[in-house]
Amino acid sequence: MARPRVRLISRRKALEAALDIIDNEGLQALSMRRLGEALNVNGASLYYHFKGKDEILIGATQLALADVTAPREDSGSWRVWLPMNAHRTRQALIAHPELIPIMLRRVPLGIGNAEVEASVARLKAEGVPMSAIVPLIESLEMLAIVSALQVVGGSNAVDDDEDPAPDPLYRRAQVARGLSDDELFEVVLASVLSSVESAVLLKEASRTSKRSRSRLSTAAPSRARKATPTTASSDRAKPASASRSKRTA
Repeated sequence: MARPRVRLISRRKALEAALDIIDNEGLQALSMRRLGEALNVNGASLYYHFKGKDEILIGATQLALADVTAPREDSGSWRVWLPMNAHRTRQALIAHPELIPIMLRRVPLGIGNAEVEASVARLKAEGVPMSAIVPLIESLEMLAIVSALQVVGGSNAVDDDEDPAPDPLYRRAQVARGLSDDELFEVVLASVLSSVESAVLLKEASRTSKRSRSRLSTAAPSRARKATPTTASSDRAKPASASRSKRTA
C-alpha cells in the first residue's frame, strides 16, 4: 500500500494512541483501522510511519519501557543501575500488563537491543566476567516479568482487616503474609544477584580445576618416560660397583 505524501500525524502521537488502545482494550483490539479511528485519520496514513501492526506494537512497547535505560555515566556501580532497571521494567509492566506477552518476545522482536548492548559493555568495563553477564541480565528481567504478573493477576488481593475464613488454609496464610509484593521483589532481587554471581564463579572455578587436573594427568606419563633411562643407567652401574667390591676384598 502506498504511503500518503503528507504527514497527518506524528509517529510519537500514533504510538501514544496505540498504547492507550492496548491498555484499555487489549492487544487484540489494536489494528491499523482502530488506530486510525482513534487518531481521526484514515488507517492508510499510518503507513507513512509504520510498515505494519508489528512495528506499532514494538514502538508502543519501547514507549512504555522508556524509563528502562542504558547505564549513564552517573549511574554508579552495576549493582545499583542493573537492579534499578529491573525495578523500572517491573513498574512498566504493572502499568501496562497487556504488554507482558510482547515483553516475552523482546529479543526476537529487537526491543531494547541498544540498551542491552550498552549494559553489556558497561558490565564488562566494570569487571563483571563475560560468563556472568547474560545470566545476570536475563535472571533480573525474568524476575521483573514474573513479579509483574503476580501483581496484576491479583492473587494476593486480600483485605488485611478481613478475618481469615477457616478454609482454605492458604487464604489464612495470605492474610498473615509477612512480606508485600514489593518487599518480596526486593528480597528475591538481592538473592538473585548474589546467587547468580556465586554460581557463575563456582562454575568457573570448577572448570579451572578440571583443566589443571587434565594438564597434570597428561604431563605424568611424560615425566615417567623421562625417568626410565636414569633407572636403566643405575642398573648398568651395579655390576661395576660389585666388581670393585670384589677386588677390594
